[in-house]
Amino acid sequence: MKKFLSLLAMLIIAIAVVGCTPRERRNEHEIEDLGSDYKTKISATVTFWHAMGQANQGVIAEIITEFNKEYPNITVVQQSQGGYTDLRDKILTTLSSGNNPTIAQTYPDHVAAYLQGKAVRELDSYINHARYGMTQEEIEDFIPAYFEEGKIYDTKGTLYSLPFNKSTEVMFYNKTWFYNTKVDGVSLYEKYNLGTVEIVDGKPVFNDNLDAFLSWEDIIEICEVYINSEAYQALSNDDKLKHAGFAADSEANLFITLTQQFGGEYTSLEEPRFRFNNPQSKAAMQWFFDNKEAGLFGTSTKFGTDYSSDAFKAGQIKMTIGSSAGANYNYPGDPDSTFHVGILPYPQFEDVTQFGGIQPEKGQVIQQGTNVTLFKCTDPMEELAGWLFIRFLTGYKAAMIWATKTGYFPIRNSVRTSQEYEDFLSGKKLLLDANTGEWTTIYEPSFIAKTMKVGWEQRNIFYTSPAFPGSSDCRDVVEALVQAVLYGGVSIDQAYEDALDELE
Repeated sequence: MKKFLSLLAMLIIAIAVVGCTPRERRNEHEIEDLGSDYKTKISATVTFWHAMGQANQGVIAEIITEFNKEYPNITVVQQSQGGYTDLRDKILTTLSSGNNPTIAQTYPDHVAAYLQGKAVRELDSYINHARYGMTQEEIEDFIPAYFEEGKIYDTKGTLYSLPFNKSTEVMFYNKTWFYNTKVDGVSLYEKYNLGTVEIVDGKPVFNDNLDAFLSWEDIIEICEVYINSEAYQALSNDDKLKHAGFAADSEANLFITLTQQFGGEYTSLEEPRFRFNNPQSKAAMQWFFDNKEAGLFGTSTKFGTDYSSDAFKAGQIKMTIGSSAGANYNYPGDPDSTFHVGILPYPQFEDVTQFGGIQPEKGQVIQQGTNVTLFKCTDPMEELAGWLFIRFLTGYKAAMIWATKTGYFPIRNSVRTSQEYEDFLSGKKLLLDANTGEWTTIYEPSFIAKTMKVGWEQRNIFYTSPAFPGSSDCRDVVEALVQAVLYGGVSIDQAYEDALDELE
C-alpha cells in the first residue's frame, strides 16, 4: 500500500508540473493505408525509452541506421531513463499527462501497471495488418515462450508487446584461484571436475568440461576452503567483512529463485497474489542468512557496490551469480594480468530437504528480459511509425545484430539456428597465411558467446513469475526484505510481515 501511495503521489506531481489536462489518446483507431510506397511516404518522430547502458545504446544506434535505410523519413530518438525501476516510474508519471514515449522497453509486470492507465496499444491490429503486419511465418518464427509472454494480460490473449532482449542467470568463477587452490594436493578446478589444465610456455591453458556443474553443497565447501585460506585469514577484521566466497548480483532474483528451489511459491495470478510468506521461502532465507553470517555468502549490498560483479573483478569474491547478458561486466580484462574467468550453470541443490525445503521436480533458474511496447499516440502517424520500428527491431536482421553484439539470447528461431549465429557461438574465424596464401579456419569463442551457450543450455529449467498489477512492486519489496534480513538486523518473520504490510 505504501508503494502504491508513493506511485500515486508521483502521478499527482506529474500532473501539477505539466499544468494541463492529459492529452487526448485515441482509444479506438483506424490504421490508414498509405499505399505500397509507405516506407518512404511516412514521416514521423518515434521516441524510444529504455534502460540500456552506453554499449547497448551503440547497438541500438546501429539498428536505427539500418532502419533508416528503409524508412528515411522516420526519426527514432532513443533515450535511456536510467535503470529499469527508473524507466518504469518515469513512464508511470506520464500516464496522466499523456507525455509518454511512443515505444518503450518493458517488463511484463510493468506492462500490467501501464494497462491500468489505459495507455498501451494492443498490437494485434498492427501485426495482422495486410500491409504493415507480419506474415504467419514471421510470427511463428519467434521463440514461442517469448512471444506468448506478450499475451498474458487478459483471458483473450491480447498482444501487448513483442520480445526484445532475453537472458537468464549463470555463475562466473575465478578459474585462476580454483586452479591455484589445492585440497589434499588436488586443485579445486580438477577436484570438482571443471576441466583439465595444460602448461604451455609456463602458463596454464584450461580445457573446460562443458558439462561441469557446481551444486549449492559444493559451493559451501569451496567457500569454506576460501575463508580458511591463509590469504583470507591474513585480512583485517574490517576487510574480512568485504570479502566472501560467493555473492549474488540481484537480491530480488536471489529471493525468488531460492524460494522456487526450496519448493515454495512466490506469487500467483489467483488471490492471494503475494504468496511468498511460506515455510519454504523462510527456510531459504534462513539458509542464505546462516551462510552469510559464517562469512561464506554475500550480495552486492555487502560490498557497497551496485553489482557483485564489481567485487568479483576486485578479487573480493571467488564466485558470483549474474545475468548472462552481463557477461562482460564479470570479465576483469587480460587474464595474464588479472585472472581467468569460468562460466557455469546456476547452482541447484542436491538435497534441499536437509535445509528445510521441498525438493522440486526439476531445477529452477529464472528466464528474464524485456519486451517492447507501443503506447497510444495522439498522432496516428507517430503510432504507426512506432509500430514499424518495433516490427524492424524484432525482425531477423535487427535480431541477429542484437544477439551477436549484446549477449542476449536470440528471440527468433531463424536467428538461433542460422549458420551466422552458430559461427558466432563457435568463434569461427578465417586466418590468411601470409607465406602460403592459404586460409585456415580457427575457433576462438568470445567470453560473451561462451556465456550464452551455458545460459541457453538451462532453457529446460527456466521459470517465469506471473505479471499483474503490483507484481513489479513485489520485486522491489522482496529486495528490501533480503537487505533487511542480511544487513539490517531484522528477523526473518518480521521482515516477511513488513513486506506483506508494504504490499497490502
